[in-house]
Amino acid sequence: MSSQTSLQERCYTFDSLEHGDTVSSYLRDIIMETLAIIGLVGNVVQFVNFGGKLLAKSTELYRSSEGALAENINTETATNHLVLLNNKLKDAATATSDDALKRLCELCKSTADELLAALNKVKVNDKQNRWKSVRKALRCVWSKEKIRELEGRLERLREELNLHVITNLRCVGILLGNNCANYIYGIGSKSCDLR
Repeated sequence: MSSQTSLQERCYTFDSLEHGDTVSSYLRDIIMETLAIIGLVGNVVQFVNFGGKLLAKSTELYRSSEGALAENINTETATNHLVLLNNKLKDAATATSDDALKRLCELCKSTADELLAALNKVKVNDKQNRWKSVRKALRCVWSKEKIRELEGRLERLREELNLHVITNLRCVGILLGNNCANYIYGIGSKSCDLR
């Protein structure tokens, strides 16, 4: 009721004011109060949105048999598979003395380890513990940007590894093609000599 009275008093005050600095300062005050209310409403909406995400993630963590969010489980599975492939590639790079590929493999391994560690930090290790689920969900929300950045970095390294391997395979294919052509040419010239 006091807000209604306050609004009525303001309208009465505005009607009784004469034009000049007082009116402009009065309008400025009303605009500033309106903007403050809009800002407060925006903050409340953000808080409710954050609380909803937190509740959804903590519920998913609590119900998860692995103690992790589905998106993180998928990321962890893909990262572990990439680590296995990376180890094979590093062994091949060591055997062929390809230092550039070996350095790429080492960078990929360290980034994958960092991503797996970040994912492990947001896992719930104790089953059926609601409080830990809420805490880990909060950590998930806070760590999301770091995890996405690590995923992006790992994706770029994977693309660089692919490019390096494809380039090496192309070079080997060209060398094999030239060797085969030379061999066939040699056989052809020897068969001409036999005639």
